[in-house]
Amino acid sequence: MNKTLYKTNIKANWGIFAFIFGMLMIYVSTSIAMFNPENADAMKAMFDMMPEGMIKAFGFTGLGTELTGYLAGYLYGFILIVFPLIYTALIANKMIAGHVDNGSMAYLLATPNTRKRVAGTQAIFLASTSALLIVIITGIIILMSAAVFPGHLEIPSFLLLNLVTLLLLVAVGGIGFLASCIFSDKKYSLAVGAGIPVLFVLFKMLADISEKVEFFRYFSIYSLLDAHRILEDVPYALIVGGSLLALSIVLYIAGIVIFNRKSLAI
Repeated sequence: MNKTLYKTNIKANWGIFAFIFGMLMIYVSTSIAMFNPENADAMKAMFDMMPEGMIKAFGFTGLGTELTGYLAGYLYGFILIVFPLIYTALIANKMIAGHVDNGSMAYLLATPNTRKRVAGTQAIFLASTSALLIVIITGIIILMSAAVFPGHLEIPSFLLLNLVTLLLLVAVGGIGFLASCIFSDKKYSLAVGAGIPVLFVLFKMLADISEKVEFFRYFSIYSLLDAHRILEDVPYALIVGGSLLALSIVLYIAGIVIFNRKSLAI
């Protein structure tokens, strides 16, 4: 890994990270503030008043009357899928294709760095900052929950849920990174790197709306993030987590190999 390049990436991309983090903080703090353990049934009834199709599409189902299940239903069906997706799509596009497209890759490769080292550094930056986003949000949720509703959050199962979420985000980032390594034009890289995960989100939403189109879940990686099942079924969570980790490794390595072998007009 090239530490200088990694630090340069931090300076160039901290704004995007801060924006996505800020948006997540708004939803996280609001969701915890909305929870009322003494009147959870009334809160559930409030959500039930919303259109059923919208409730299902955005994953606001099975909120439950206890904090862990409530957060799993409110945050992990849509919010902690879409906003991190925006981060990985934007950053992945900049990692390789962005440098090739604007000509700065020529300067990077003119230094004593091989293509593998440059691509490897970019892959590590994308994966590590994506993971950091989930780690920080997880820590904040735990701290806020402990301060407002001490003892209500089942921390071990909640940590497992967030580990799977983290691995899912890293895998989605791997799709964007692979696209960034394949395409030299950043608009094509973004179209594929962001387009495929967005399709996955749409497929998941369609599958959740009606049983008639439930088969769409088999075409979406996000269907693996079954928050309530992860909380209740540790073996399932471990299998999903292991599969996502393996997929991430394949995607990032494939991207590095492709970039190392591709012809660059620089």
